[in-house]
Amino acid sequence: MDSPHIVLTDTPETSELAAIRRGLDAFNLAASGIDDQRPIALLVKDPATQEVLGGLNGRTSRGVLFVDVFFLPESMRGHGLGSKLLQMAEEEGRRRGCRIGLLHTNDFQAPAFYTKHGWREYGNFPSDPPGSRRIFFTKDLTASSSESSSA
Repeated sequence: MDSPHIVLTDTPETSELAAIRRGLDAFNLAASGIDDQRPIALLVKDPATQEVLGGLNGRTSRGVLFVDVFFLPESMRGHGLGSKLLQMAEEEGRRRGCRIGLLHTNDFQAPAFYTKHGWREYGNFPSDPPGSRRIFFTKDLTASSSESSSA
């Protein structure tokens, strides 16, 4: 067999990414016997235009809620909307059988927000810009929501 051709790109096609995902999913299914990965998205839309203004997206898989991206415009922060979105994601994760949640953020983003909602830092490392850190959080989703949010 000829050596495979390797392409480095920052513009992969959706179908190319899907091929990688299918391969990993098949491997994981063979190894674990579980095929339960599902996306999760909470979309905050402009009521007039239905344009997505922010929200949260991630996935659930084999007992874990992964929060990949969480953003709200500055004008929507500080009014409880972010707390509501995070709580809704956690509740949906529990409904799907997730026992833990995982996410990461930067120290210049919202680590105190996650701590306030019962998420616990389990590691961090330096990142750019110099002097900043990437922080990794986890949360036990088996605890009741009132116990978790009172931390």
